[in-house]
Amino acid sequence: MRNIKGQMHVLEVLLVGVLFTSAVNVAVNILPTSDADNSDQNDLYFSGMEILELLDNWEPSDSAISAKHNASTLSWWLATDNNSSIKQYLDSGLSSSVSYRLEATHGSKNEVIVDRVIPDGEISTSFRLVWSDNEIWDLSLHLWYGYREA
Repeated sequence: MRNIKGQMHVLEVLLVGVLFTSAVNVAVNILPTSDADNSDQNDLYFSGMEILELLDNWEPSDSAISAKHNASTLSWWLATDNNSSIKQYLDSGLSSSVSYRLEATHGSKNEVIVDRVIPDGEISTSFRLVWSDNEIWDLSLHLWYGYREA
């Protein structure tokens, strides 16, 4: 009688490989792919997160201002109501095909830092918490595709 254990092992490995590939193919065909359709919205979300983080981490060149505002230009501009500089920074940092609206909640106040009319359609919202003027500011940056006004 011949030893067929080696041949059986090869057949078992091939069978497991075929079953695995079949299972992967079934899963790929059945599972929803809704995340693939949201890549533009994900890009907006991460752009918003990044631009707020960069402004928050951008240290003012004046050491007294930097020390007073936790080494954050965003904190400094929020504390001094310098909304025009925030708008200019966001305009220059975001693509011209992206529009936005920046809102803030701090203490018991809700305010709009940069006001653009929010259109109907998909909007992506990025968030950032900032310590400014002895308060926590909860910033919401709403982003959408659409050319902004001059």
